[in-house]
Amino acid sequence: MVRQLFLLPLLFWLLACTDSNDALSGTFHAPEHAAAAFFDAIYNKNDLELAKSLSTKELAELLEHYGTPRQVGRTLINMSYDEVTINVNRAGQNLREQYGNETNVMLVFHGPLAGREITEMREVRMVRVRGRWLVAEIRHDPYSRG
Repeated sequence: MVRQLFLLPLLFWLLACTDSNDALSGTFHAPEHAAAAFFDAIYNKNDLELAKSLSTKELAELLEHYGTPRQVGRTLINMSYDEVTINVNRAGQNLREQYGNETNVMLVFHGPLAGREITEMREVRMVRVRGRWLVAEIRHDPYSRG
């Protein structure tokens, strides 16, 4: 009984300290977390170096050519937001399809841009390099009509 009284407040404290971004509060070493952290670095933290550290060498070199996180978001990824919430698309049966050291993760982005609410999806190809999941490719919304 004493143990339960101690664990209950601890549980509430831990829940109160969690990140508000659902995709970023997942398992740290999961590909979903690495994918969300990559986009969070670009759109919310404005940190191109962090985004490059979460990318494969090839993608990091491409990011470097764009110069700023805003240019990467606007031109390479083709999405712009004033601020964005990033969530893993959990609508399908499988959160991700994983084959060894590669997996695809679907992310949903929602946020304002110039007074309008925008929702977009991106499929991200992740690869595991030396035990770390890295963004290898960003694919446009597979469900987009445009």
